Amino acid sequence: MSTETEFVKKVDKLIPRPEIALEVLLIANETECNIPALSKIIKQDPSLTANILKLANSAYFGHMKEINSITDIIVRLGLDTIKMLAITSASVGVLRSPQQAYNLEPGFLWNHSYACAILSSIIGRWAKCSSISTLYTSALLHDIGKIILNRPLQIESMNRGEQSDTRMNVVELEQLLLHTNHALVGKELLKKWGLPAEINNPVGTHHDLKACGNSLNNKIVYLANYLAGSIGIHAASPENCFYTVEKDYSANEELPEVPCFKENMESIIFEFFEKFNETNSLQFK
Repeated sequence: MSTETEFVKKVDKLIPRPEIALEVLLIANETECNIPALSKIIKQDPSLTANILKLANSAYFGHMKEINSITDIIVRLGLDTIKMLAITSASVGVLRSPQQAYNLEPGFLWNHSYACAILSSIIGRWAKCSSISTLYTSALLHDIGKIILNRPLQIESMNRGEQSDTRMNVVELEQLLLHTNHALVGKELLKKWGLPAEINNPVGTHHDLKACGNSLNNKIVYLANYLAGSIGIHAASPENCFYTVEKDYSANEELPEVPCFKENMESIIFEFFEKFNETNSLQFK
């Protein structure tokens, strides 16, 4: 049994499997999706329904006319959008929890994860990715392994006194103390949940550019994670961030080449801030 499998084996109490959201992803991917059946499944969870409706009426999805029902969302915004709405609504609770081993206060992990999801979807649209919802889901859940490793990393850091070693980045520290890292553990969790490789793989490679290979989705999630970290989204309000993407991107030689990003990066970051500011202020249940 792999180290990653050992960590996710008894994780259900820590991160409950989002049954309804995963069922939504499954049904929405069917060739002939049954819209009434899909709507009925979502309505089984009142909190999920409320969160989806809030998001659907936000600036991120940009629909001019108010949407009042799940069926309206599916018909007007499409199946790709309902998948993004469902996974966002199901993830917000667990991703808002503090992760002490990573110095992440309540809400910090959510802010970073949601920023990555929005950035990935915008970059993916410019790069003409075939499935934006797949990309969005990978980016939203890319750091979910931190929730699993938080307590073990705390314990091992205290036992071995590694907390003060600022020369190590977080992945190096995880590898040293736990013999794995949050990216690989997150990928293993999503596999356990039954999510497909096109969602799992970018999660597993978001700190390893070499492992990204030629996969466009892998490269975009890697890039979005870097950008969100550079902007400082997890620890600050976007309106207080001052970030020149062209200068930062040009200075870093270890970033992936993504179609249409360099020539449109200022527009991409502008759109990101606009959408993140509005939707991240929503009060989710």
